[in-house]
Amino acid sequence: MIEFNAVTIKYVPDVTTLLNFNLKINGNTLIIGDEFLGTSSILRLLAKIDKNYEGDIFIEGVNLKDIKDRDLSIAYIPKEPYLFNHKSIEKNLGYPLKIRKIDKATAKEKVNFALNLINNLTQKYNLPTFSNKINKMNISEKKIITLLRASLRTPKYILIDDFFINLNEKYQPLVAELIKQLEKTSTIIATTSIITNLPYKNYKYIDLVN
Repeated sequence: MIEFNAVTIKYVPDVTTLLNFNLKINGNTLIIGDEFLGTSSILRLLAKIDKNYEGDIFIEGVNLKDIKDRDLSIAYIPKEPYLFNHKSIEKNLGYPLKIRKIDKATAKEKVNFALNLINNLTQKYNLPTFSNKINKMNISEKKIITLLRASLRTPKYILIDDFFINLNEKYQPLVAELIKQLEKTSTIIATTSIITNLPYKNYKYIDLVN
């Protein structure tokens, strides 16, 4: 259970993104709306990327302000993929494990699992094999690697921000199956500004538009 209690966030003095905001999230959830309604802010607050807010946020009954960053079992996937262009897929996938000092054997096993998974899915959906060089990938492939990388440490929550924006339609079935895989070990909290052809059919919907 996640609870926002009277949360207010301002990025500049005259612009309030969330005002006295209250919300309860329990289980896989899709939040509908665009960033101007605060959807991205909700995820960024949970991931402790944005920390300057008023009010309280509770995760499993513990105030977010009392949870140390290293103890936060949350992975955040932004709208735009963030990868190291000069590094290989393997290095990008392994980076979050390296900085958390996961032992090399375990890290290698997880990275190999991820590589095999993406290879199997590209073959299943008749998609081109991903280049091993990040700078030679298209935007959809980069987004998929970003999503896969976030899952490797098996966080309790995975936050997915409007993932299907700029995602080529031919990659959607692969992403849908990948998200189903992630649901086995993590609770998914996703946002979207579009509500068609998304793999969130059984999610609880929170509509910020209405």
